[in-house]
Amino acid sequence: MRVLLIEDDTATAQSIELMLKSEGFNVYTTDLGEEGVDLGKLYDYDIILLDLNLPDMSGYEVLKTLRVSKVNTPILILSGLAGIEDKVRGLGFGADDYMTKPFHKDELVARIHAVVRRSKGHAQSIIETGELKVNLDTKTVEVHGQRVH
Repeated sequence: MRVLLIEDDTATAQSIELMLKSEGFNVYTTDLGEEGVDLGKLYDYDIILLDLNLPDMSGYEVLKTLRVSKVNTPILILSGLAGIEDKVRGLGFGADDYMTKPFHKDELVARIHAVVRRSKGHAQSIIETGELKVNLDTKTVEVHGQRVH
């Protein structure tokens, strides 16, 4: 899964990057909102993780610019701003989810999978039809109960 991480705090960015890479994600990181907007427009990501406090522009502006530019990539805000107003504003500007820092790795990974799954039109992580079973989280396929490689 391709993830764009827009986070200006180096330690936080490295921590999130390590968390996600250990789960098999491909993570691309920038510390600037303007660069995040450019990357979000140019490349195809499965999800964008967005901090709100960036040095060159607010995360809300990044979000608004991406949505006005018709970038439909799901966006999960990761922020230290825990107020209801902040969450409502972020979701109102087009974010798909909002998590406050600090957070647990397992919750972040679960939310990423859930947001991406919903964005692709799947409410559940396992799709079954007849003897075919596809697990979108683990990216595995089974036919007649046997895993296909």
